[in-house]
Amino acid sequence: MNVVQKSSNKCNLLIQHQPKRIKTEQEYQNALAIVESMMSRKMNEAETEFFDLLVLLVENYETIHYPIAQPTPQATLESLIHEFEIKPDRLVAAIARGKHKITSSQAEAIAQFFNDISPNLSLTAQDFWT
Repeated sequence: MNVVQKSSNKCNLLIQHQPKRIKTEQEYQNALAIVESMMSRKMNEAETEFFDLLVLLVENYETIHYPIAQPTPQATLESLIHEFEIKPDRLVAAIARGKHKITSSQAEAIAQFFNDISPNLSLTAQDFWT
């Protein structure tokens, strides 16, 4: 494909789907539908560039309208206990239920414990201590 054809394909995409900041839920749903349809097929260079731009616009909308809250230390601990099928002692269970705060030294020990179980984790005391 020569430069003129590539440019023409890109222009056609931009004319058909004018990328702009997503402001409404309907625009968001439309953009998601386009992204999903593009994901299921092989894309040429122009389509890939358009896809990347559209994904950025979708992510921007989601950051504003669907923010993901940081998990609490208790939620992180509870999730890890469940995922690794750990039988918690009463103190850990109380911490996971939010009845006791995690101390700095406990947070370090908990992070090390789970990092030792799974080398894919890179937990720090900050993940368990506020």
